[in-house]
Amino acid sequence: MPASDIVTRQEASHLLRRTGYGGSNAEVTALTGKTRRQCVDAALGFSASDAIPSGPDVGRPSWVVNSEDGQWEVHSDIIDWWVTRMATLPNPTTTPSPSPATAGGLPIYERLAFFWHDHFACAQEKVIDIEAMWDQIRMFRRHAMGSFDDLVHRTAVHPAMLVHLDNQNNTVWEPQENFGREIMELYTCGVGNFTETDVVAMTNAWTGHNTAGWDDVNEIWDSTYVYRSDAHDHGQKTLFGITANWNGIAQHAGERDAITELIHGERQQATARHLAGKLFRWFAHPEPSESIVNELANVFITENMMVAPLLRAILEHDEFWAASTRWSQIKSPTDFVVSVVKQLGIDADQIGLRWRMQGMGQVPLDPPSVAGWGGGMNWLSTSSAWSRGRLASNLRWPSSEDDISGVGLLAGIENMTATDAIDAIFDLFGLEEVSSETRDRLESWFTQAHATHPWSIPPVGFMLGMVTPENQVF
Repeated sequence: MPASDIVTRQEASHLLRRTGYGGSNAEVTALTGKTRRQCVDAALGFSASDAIPSGPDVGRPSWVVNSEDGQWEVHSDIIDWWVTRMATLPNPTTTPSPSPATAGGLPIYERLAFFWHDHFACAQEKVIDIEAMWDQIRMFRRHAMGSFDDLVHRTAVHPAMLVHLDNQNNTVWEPQENFGREIMELYTCGVGNFTETDVVAMTNAWTGHNTAGWDDVNEIWDSTYVYRSDAHDHGQKTLFGITANWNGIAQHAGERDAITELIHGERQQATARHLAGKLFRWFAHPEPSESIVNELANVFITENMMVAPLLRAILEHDEFWAASTRWSQIKSPTDFVVSVVKQLGIDADQIGLRWRMQGMGQVPLDPPSVAGWGGGMNWLSTSSAWSRGRLASNLRWPSSEDDISGVGLLAGIENMTATDAIDAIFDLFGLEEVSSETRDRLESWFTQAHATHPWSIPPVGFMLGMVTPENQVF
């Protein structure tokens, strides 16, 4: 179906859930009746004929500082800050003209920043440099839709990555394979597209790309990137069957750049497929067909490995708009808490997000491994479900007279009919498409509760709405 197809209300809601964190009634209404392309242009903030703007540059606040006793607290504050930003940025409903050189604060840049954070997974638990972690997310946001080649070059020598994957210690005298392996396995061409011989060559290519190290004057570890030519292996290396003077990032004429090779050379097709499939799973359906992945990979290659055209191709694809794609994604803990904060209008910094999200299995800035969080069915564990339920339980009653709570948000539903009361619960959580089974069960609960203890209906109805299966997907 063409990009000129008119978007229905359900489709507009779907787009805003996937490119942001859900839309208000006014935002959904504003997109309803537009064409697919008009809606995608609005979500991206520019049209296909415009130059791709840089992402918004969110500077580092004065409170994001390293200290021996305060990084844990700062990390927690960053989580609250980021969730609040995700939940409160308005969705665009028109495309700015002319296209800005630097994008404004659009929800899609937060989704992309988190995608790159998951893709190039670095953890504060190991990096122990909250300023570097903030700046890495800032970089992801800024370069989210630009050249993938440029993004990988920047990420490879960012202090967070240098420390997290130990390339700060990778020298010709003591090679350290962590980054050399993961740049292929996780970040570019993927499993099956390199050999152990390639790992050795890639590792040697990245020798000397280190950090400044210990600062005697200030008595701190300085993770600023430094290229040490004396620590680099300047010999010939055979990578992907090509013998050359390989360097991770070429420093002078005569050297061959390993990142450029991964993205534009021998492994381009594999890298394009790896990224196309991963981005499609992130924004559209968790199980893309091989034909879709190949189709999108070809777009990526044709567009010189620029992210924006690939993302546009995903958002305009028939499969993205298919009814089977709606509600096919399981909300990650981040998606879940953002939706709760957004739907209920509560303050993220008042509900202890860090330890709640830890129970759900996802703490932003602390992925569990270099492979990120995995997602999908991983979010349906018993511990995650209990943690979501505990949050719902804690929010049903106010802790002070001024608190927004479930009992207040649904006040009076005990006086409604069962059908109207359940509609009120669904409306509170933005649930527009609910199964008949879920509706029947909630109406049965309402009827029984109304006959015995109607006072319990607002708080319990709130809990049931928050943990209902339809509120765990998007």
